Amino acid sequence: MDFAGLIGKFRTNRPLTQQERDFRLEQKKRIDVDPHYQLSVIELNSTYLEVVDKWYGERGTVTAIMLTVIVMFTIFFSAMLYVSLTWDSNTAGGDDDIFILVVIGVFLAPLFIAAGWALRKEMFAYTHYPIRFNRVTRTVNVFRTDGTILSIPWDAIFFTMAPVDQIYKFWNILGHVLEEDRLTIKESFALSITSDGSADGIEVMRSHWEFVRRYMEEGASSVNSQVQFCMPINRHRETIRFAMHRLLGNSTGGGARYTSLSLFNIFFNALIIPFRFIAIHSSKIPNWTPKIEMESEISIDDPYAIFGSKNGERVSLFPRSADAASVRFTGAPK
Repeated sequence: MDFAGLIGKFRTNRPLTQQERDFRLEQKKRIDVDPHYQLSVIELNSTYLEVVDKWYGERGTVTAIMLTVIVMFTIFFSAMLYVSLTWDSNTAGGDDDIFILVVIGVFLAPLFIAAGWALRKEMFAYTHYPIRFNRVTRTVNVFRTDGTILSIPWDAIFFTMAPVDQIYKFWNILGHVLEEDRLTIKESFALSITSDGSADGIEVMRSHWEFVRRYMEEGASSVNSQVQFCMPINRHRETIRFAMHRLLGNSTGGGARYTSLSLFNIFFNALIIPFRFIAIHSSKIPNWTPKIEMESEISIDDPYAIFGSKNGERVSLFPRSADAASVRFTGAPK
């Protein structure tokens, strides 16, 4: 569960590290790996590729943990308060219990406030935080967690692979927006995949980067055929059935740490489903600005234009054009 950048911001106003330089991903440099979309695609066409944020697959986990903390705290404190108020003051410990309750409340209040703050990162926020790669304007549009939008030229971004937390050692593909000195990081965002620092994990990230890079540099035809599922979330909130499928797909990719879907993961994800539903349906669907939408106009009869059905199955926007150009899903990436 990697929530770096959502709970706690990426470190900025700092120079690039040597590790970030060593793991740099260059826009013009083709990597000899099979590209992989990693269940990230929302829409794909000849104009733009829109993908989900890296937290989307785990959506509901923060809600489950924080709501549990808040409910447990509320039940415990309410029970203690009830006992204290109904206690016979003539019985030993009556007034002392109220004092103890106040002390406990003072100590636990910060935990309650922190849980509420973290809960707001998923509930009453946005259903997801999309990234739109526009290959016509060669611009990357990033929907920030505060609802504002970062728009920056594709070629101006410093992409790299780097660890983003000190405890679990999760790695992300980071896009750094640099100051004019080209050394200092002004802002950072992450692509859709989270991995570990193992050799397998690095390979997963490289393959996902190559999916995005080839789309931007070589076009939709270079990656379209491998996309089997598109996340149906750009105009509608996901259904509970789709939420179940998406949560159970969290074991796809991600390196050695995620190679199998254990019974524990199945049980854990089953518990998360109702909390994911609460988080998604209490949040707003993100909307791009009119300018970005105008720049994202899709050509009529674009054979590569695809989106997701209610169940996430790939659907062609212009099926006749796709059939005429033999554009279809041909097989999942290796």
